[in-house]
Amino acid sequence: MVEVRPDRTASGAGQELALLLRAWWEAATDESGRKPTQESLARRVGVNQTTLSRYFNPAHASNAPKDIVRALHATLGAPPEDLPTALALAETAAGGPARSEPPPPSPAAPAQPFPPAPEPISPPNSPPGSPKPPRSLWRTTLVAAVTTSIALASWALLADRRPPATHDRPVAAARGPAATARWPLVRLGEKSSLTWTIQRLLQADGRRLRADGIFGPETRRHVIAFQRTRGLQPDGKVGERTWPVLVRSVASGATGPEVEAVQDLLGQAGLPADITGVYTAGTLRAVSDFQTRRGLPATGAVDTPTWRALTASVPRP
Repeated sequence: MVEVRPDRTASGAGQELALLLRAWWEAATDESGRKPTQESLARRVGVNQTTLSRYFNPAHASNAPKDIVRALHATLGAPPEDLPTALALAETAAGGPARSEPPPPSPAAPAQPFPPAPEPISPPNSPPGSPKPPRSLWRTTLVAAVTTSIALASWALLADRRPPATHDRPVAAARGPAATARWPLVRLGEKSSLTWTIQRLLQADGRRLRADGIFGPETRRHVIAFQRTRGLQPDGKVGERTWPVLVRSVASGATGPEVEAVQDLLGQAGLPADITGVYTAGTLRAVSDFQTRRGLPATGAVDTPTWRALTASVPRP
C-alpha cells in the first residue's frame, strides 16, 4: 500500500489517485472475463462517461470524491489494502474532507446570513435624483468585469508558456488544415494519457511493456530501442521526429492496442469512446466528428495529421 505523505500537494495527490483508479480499471474483469467498458462502469457508479474518463486521467485537476472512490473500489474488485490509500489521496486532492462527508455543524455557532449586496452606484455625472440602475444590472456588470479579468489573466499565462528547448522538440505543422497542431514532447517523468498512447503504440510495434501511464525508465528504454531501429536520435523523448514514425494508420475494422490509444485520445478530446481495442462504427463516427471539428478531411480513418491533432488536444499536467 502506498504511503500518503502529509506534505503531498493537492495536484500531486490528484495525479496519484487518477493513476490508482486507472490501475484498478485496467486490472479488472467482468463476468465474461474482459475489462469492463468505461460506459458500463460509469452507469454502475452513477456518473457519466466523460466524468469517469476525467477521474482516470492524471492530467485533469478534477478528482473523484470519496463516495465515487468507494463505488469504484467495490465495483472493480480492487485490493482491500488500496482503499485507505485511495481515500486519503481523494481527501488530500480535495484540500480537506470530501464534500460528500461534511463535518457536523457546531451548535454554538449560529448560522450567518449572507451579507447584503452593495447598493447600486449611479453613473458619474448623473443629475441629482436620477433613478439608480437596477440591482440585477449592477450584478451583471460586476460578473462580466470579473469574468473578463479572469479570461485575460488565463490568456497571459498560456501565452507565456513555451515548449522546452530539446533535440526532439514539438513544432507546428508547416501548412494544411491543422497547421496549428503541434506534436507534444513527452519524456521521462510524465504521467498522462500521452504516455498511455506511447506505451500502446510501442505494444503495437511488438514491444512487451506495461501500459500504466507513467513514463518511467522502462518506457524510456523501449523508446530508445524503437528510435535506434528506425534510425532516429536515441534520446528517449517522443517529439516531432519520433511521433510520425511511432503512429500508424488505423481504420474501421482494426483491432489492437493502437485502437485503444485512439479511443483513449478521443475521450480526452471530449468524444468519449469505449476503450475496447476494436475500431467499431461508434469509434469511426467519433473520429469523423473530431476531424470535422479540427478542419481535417472527415474520412473516419486515423492518419498522421489526425494523430497529431489528437495528441495535441490532450491537456498537459
